[in-house]
Formats: sequence, structure tokens, C-alpha cells
Amino acid sequence: MDLQFHHLGMACRKIAAELPELAIAGYRPEGPVFEDPIQQVRIQFVSGGGPRLELIEPISAQSPVQGVLKRGSKLYHLAYEVGRFDDAIASFRAQQYLPVSSPAPAVAFEMRRIVFLASATLTLIELIEART
Repeated sequence: MDLQFHHLGMACRKIAAELPELAIAGYRPEGPVFEDPIQQVRIQFVSGGGPRLELIEPISAQSPVQGVLKRGSKLYHLAYEVGRFDDAIASFRAQQYLPVSSPAPAVAFEMRRIVFLASATLTLIELIEART
């Protein structure tokens, strides 16, 4: 399976509150904040003093990020781009990773599909369909 690391997902209540703290570690925004109504989140990618981060702010009470924040978590998923999206899902499933979402288009990735899968130890992986 061809996995290419893309980012580390970080839940936050307010993206604007995170940026000054991350700037201390050398992180800078890669572009503007944008909304994904499908995922019910606001997103800001930052890069700099470590792995690329995806700051994720919920925009509704139904946002899946709300649960992450309620548990007191911040860093919560590893994301990888994959060339053969459906095959990658099957491969993770064969290793006992269970889907926690259905494949869906994502604004952050030009409407390419994403899916989240979790292991028995609660490692959460996001697969991102590579550009064709």
C-alpha cells in the first residue's frame, strides 16, 4: 500500500486562539481558513516547526470534532494520501481497522474522498484519495 504522510489532525475550539501559540514553534498558516459544510468544520493548515498540522474547529454541535474536544483531546488523527483509495480501505479493514465514517468528499482536498478508520487501540487514520 502506497501511503504518503499528509498531516496530523488537531482539534481546537477556535483556530484563531491556536495560531499565536503555534507561531512560537515556527508554524505559519498555509492559506486562509475555510469551511467544509460536509464535515461541519472550519479548517486551517499550518506548517513550520514540525509535521504539517490541520487545525479543525467545529461549526455545529453535530460536528464530529465536538466529541474529540469533549474528551479533552487535541491531536487525534494521522492522515495519509493514497493512490488506490478503495484498495487502501480494504487493506486497513483486513488489519482490523474499522471505518468510523463513510467515504465522503472533502473541501480541504478539492472534493476528493476521505475516510476515517480506527484500530482496536483507537489509533485514528484518515485516508485521502490522491489526485488522479
